[in-house]
Amino acid sequence: MIVIVQFRRSTGKLIGIDRFCDEDFWPSLDRLAELDRQNAEPQDVEVVRLTSQSEAMLARTHGNYFSEYAMSNVQTDVVKAE
Repeated sequence: MIVIVQFRRSTGKLIGIDRFCDEDFWPSLDRLAELDRQNAEPQDVEVVRLTSQSEAMLARTHGNYFSEYAMSNVQTDVVKAE
């Protein structure tokens, strides 16, 4: 699975999340490039492409993006780490 998160550093919250299956490698890179262009200025937004076997694993390894607080801005079904 591939996930692209948009994270606002100043607030510590997600402002967007996109999910792709592994077969969508190239479309996910296209989306990453698009979001990088959109968020070039100001530099307060991180755009990060993550890959993992599951969203639960991403929540464990990249918890700052998947905490309850960080996700409070977005409608999502991301699995939170326990």
